Amino acid sequence: MKNAKFCLGMTLVAAAQATAIGSILESGIVNSPAEVSIAASADDAKAPAAAPATASVSGGSYMCSSDSMTADKTVGSSGFLSGLRGFEHFSNPIGNSLYFETPLNNTGLRFLYLHHEFADKSQLQGGQVNIVAMQARLAITERLGFIATKDGYSWLDTGIGVKDDGWNDIAAGLKYAFYVDKEKDMVATAGFRYMLHMSGEAKVLQGGVDELSPFISAAKGYDKLHVMANITDRIPMDDNDGNNVLQWDLHADYDLGHGIFPTLEIHGLHYLSDGKALPLSVGGLDYSNFGSNDVSGSTVIWFDAGARFKFTPNTSLGGAFGYPLTNRNEDIMGGRLTVDFELTW
Repeated sequence: MKNAKFCLGMTLVAAAQATAIGSILESGIVNSPAEVSIAASADDAKAPAAAPATASVSGGSYMCSSDSMTADKTVGSSGFLSGLRGFEHFSNPIGNSLYFETPLNNTGLRFLYLHHEFADKSQLQGGQVNIVAMQARLAITERLGFIATKDGYSWLDTGIGVKDDGWNDIAAGLKYAFYVDKEKDMVATAGFRYMLHMSGEAKVLQGGVDELSPFISAAKGYDKLHVMANITDRIPMDDNDGNNVLQWDLHADYDLGHGIFPTLEIHGLHYLSDGKALPLSVGGLDYSNFGSNDVSGSTVIWFDAGARFKFTPNTSLGGAFGYPLTNRNEDIMGGRLTVDFELTW
C-alpha cells in the first residue's frame, strides 16, 4: 500500500507541475513575442523537469496499485478499446450477470461461475445447475460498445431426473452511452442483445427460442456511494416458443477504501406472457426462456449480497450470494452463488 500511495502522490505532483507550466504558457501568450521568449527562458531555468506521464487512474481505491496496465493511446477511432473514461471508481454489478448490463463502456473479459439451486418443492423438485462462462466487451468508440454476454457450459441436475451437461445459448449485441455527465458523475446507456436458439443444447434446457432483449442502464455516483439501475425486456421472436419477460435490477456499492466495495443488489423478473413449449408453471428465470404455458402474471424477486475487490484498474474479483424474496417454491430460484473475475482495458 505504501508503494501505491507513493505512486499516487507522484502523479499528483506531476499534475500540479503540468498545471503550473500550463498557466505560465497561457499568461505568456498575451504578451509580446519578446516577452514570451524571455519568460519562457526564465521559467525553463527555474522550473524542474516535468515528471514522466503515468497511466495512473484517479478516483476510487485499489488493493494493490492504481497504475493501469494499458496506456490510453489512440488506436484507430477515438475511444477504441479505452471506451468511456472517468468512471473507473464505479464497481460493476455482480448478480443477474446475464442481463444486468453495466452502463459503463469499456473493453474486457469477465469470467463467470454460477452455482444455482432449485427449491425442493418447486416443479423441478430440487437439484442444481453449475455454469461456467466468459463475457466479452469491446469499446468501438468512446460511447459505442459491442457486448457478448451469454455463452458458456452448464452441468444440470434436477430432482425430476434431468441430469446432463451441455452448451448454453449465445447472445450478443451493442450498447451506446447516450447520456454522459462527468461533473454529476452520471451515465446512461441503451442497447440490445440477440440470443440465438440454435446455439444452445436442449438437454440443459437451452436452445428453445430466439430472443431480443433491449435494455436501458444508468449509473450515478454520490462520492463513495455508487448506484446503478437496469430494465430489460426479453422478447421472444416466436410467442409459442418463449415467454415475454420483463426484468429490472438495482445495485448499490460503497468504496470502503483499499479496493473493497460491499455490494447489495435487488433483481425483479415478471412473466408477461405464456408460451406453448413446455407444460410448466415455472419459468426459466434468467438462465433460460422455457416458453412455459402457465407463468403469465407471476413475479420473482431476489437479492444479492456480496462485494467486489478491485486489485488494480484492470483487475477485480466479485462474489455474491442470492436468495429469493418471493416464494422460492413457485419458481426455480432456490438460491445462488455468483463469482466473477474481470480483466478490463
